[in-house]
Amino acid sequence: MAGKERLGGSTGVDLPAAAGVAGPPRPEDAPPQAPMTGRQKLRLVLLVVLKRVRFIAILVAVGMFIGYWDTIKNYWDKWTRPQAAAVRELEPGQEFYCPMHPQVVRSTFEPNGDVPQCPICGMPLSVRKKGEAPPLPVGVTGRVQFTPERVQQAGIKTVPVEYHALSKQITAVGYLTYDESRLSRVVSRVKGYVEKLYVDKTYVTVREGEPLAEIYSPELYSTAQEYLIALSSARSADLAAAARERLRLFDVSDPEIDEIARSGKAKTRLVIRSPQSGYAIEKKVLVGSSVEPGMTLLEVADLSGVWVEAEVYEKDLAFLHPGEKVEVRVEAFPDRVFSGRIALIYPKLDAATRTNRVRFELENPRHELRPGMFAAVRLDTPLEAVEPFTSLAHSKAPVVLAASGAAGSPPHYRFLAVPERAVVDSGTKKVVYVEREPGVFEGVEVELGPRVELQQEGRSADYYPVVKGLEPGDRIAAAGAFLIDAETRLNPAAASTYFGASGGSESGGRGAAPAAPSSRPQPGQAPAGGPKPEAQPQPKEPSAEERKNIAELPAEDRELALAQRTCPITGKPLGSMGVPYKITLRGRPVFLCCKGCAGKAKNAPEETLKKLAP
Repeated sequence: MAGKERLGGSTGVDLPAAAGVAGPPRPEDAPPQAPMTGRQKLRLVLLVVLKRVRFIAILVAVGMFIGYWDTIKNYWDKWTRPQAAAVRELEPGQEFYCPMHPQVVRSTFEPNGDVPQCPICGMPLSVRKKGEAPPLPVGVTGRVQFTPERVQQAGIKTVPVEYHALSKQITAVGYLTYDESRLSRVVSRVKGYVEKLYVDKTYVTVREGEPLAEIYSPELYSTAQEYLIALSSARSADLAAAARERLRLFDVSDPEIDEIARSGKAKTRLVIRSPQSGYAIEKKVLVGSSVEPGMTLLEVADLSGVWVEAEVYEKDLAFLHPGEKVEVRVEAFPDRVFSGRIALIYPKLDAATRTNRVRFELENPRHELRPGMFAAVRLDTPLEAVEPFTSLAHSKAPVVLAASGAAGSPPHYRFLAVPERAVVDSGTKKVVYVEREPGVFEGVEVELGPRVELQQEGRSADYYPVVKGLEPGDRIAAAGAFLIDAETRLNPAAASTYFGASGGSESGGRGAAPAAPSSRPQPGQAPAGGPKPEAQPQPKEPSAEERKNIAELPAEDRELALAQRTCPITGKPLGSMGVPYKITLRGRPVFLCCKGCAGKAKNAPEETLKKLAP
């Protein structure tokens, strides 16, 4: 064992080798190599350096690719964009427009040669001559569009069209007079003389049957004598009856005739009695005056009922119906309301004043109302009581049943109504401006009823009921309607610089509305009260290629693109990457060098707008 260890250790021979097992080669066993020459050493150094540089270059290329990703993408869009736009072109003097939204106008095909689509409804645009007025729908008199800034400056406010319970209010001024059916005239039926007046003053209160005057009459005496003679003769019954009837015709009562027959004495004096209770409003005789048959002695008026005679305008006659209730106020009792009714509508119109007299009846049990007083009459007539609202209420098409009244009372209806200030009346037609889209107003010709007064939140406002032309929920211009109407009449292309309306000489000479003066300082201009800023460098003029690409934009967008000049994202001139791409930020059109910049612009709209020229 020791010899074996000695053999393996002292002799330096490996045991595996001694056992016949081959081991790994050792360096000292390899054949000797020739030393490297200088060229080989140089080549080895260059290979090592090349590997390091290649790794660094790859890192730099990846970093630049990531850092310039937007620019690379923009160029990619430019190189891969179809060039079919140069193939298809509209004929001179033509443009695209949307029939549903005439404010959307384009002058070129899409870059791929397709017909452009409306950005609002998505329908393909139609072709028309430039400057040709688009056909308006039936009932629409005009269309105009305003920017949000102009809407705010003009003070335009919109309200929805809603249902309201409406009634026509008619106010008339008249005067109180006697009720002719309660007037009585006291007349003499015999010839004679006034011997005594029981009522010797006017406006004295009298009662029915109360004596008023005493008349001496020879004719009465002779008739009474004939009656007594006829009674004394048994064969003169017919003569007695005839004489008794003559005494009745002289206004002698039956008890007085019986008294003559019983006493056997003929009366020489006739007592005149009041036919009704009331006031002796007129006295036409004195003591000793001679009277003739049919002569008026006094007039008696019963004031338990009076009339109001008032003048009503011709346009309000359709709302008046006999028997309809009214409210009457007089200055003597300003806090009281007296109830009455329409008694008569006179069948004659005053040609000079264009008014019609109407008679109202009022009960006056306490005799507070006196003839000669001025009176203010108010009448509220529900719209469903007159045409065409009666038919509308029965059809229930444009109305809403508000509520059923008490038992036996007619139901009440609600009608569509618009504020009076929203209506533009030209004399021949009435127009209401409806906001179809934000800032887009259409003049709609409407058919309206009479103006009525409506109470809202303790305040009264004038409204017009709608017969035809509007639908529930339509938003109309309740404030600023006349400004909109003036804009459509004076400058139909007032909003052409906003949202796609064509303008300029290419659109038939329709110019855009001048922009409102801005309070912001212009570039290079010192603000009020501040130091003068440094002059800003002006961008260079666009090249021919850039102008060519900008020329492919619609006519209304070209001027805006030329005014902006550069892309707010990349800073490159518009048109350098092809046809500029248009987006809208905060209601303001913004042009980018390409579609790839849209994401950054929309993610940071405030910063993007700050980069644009004010």
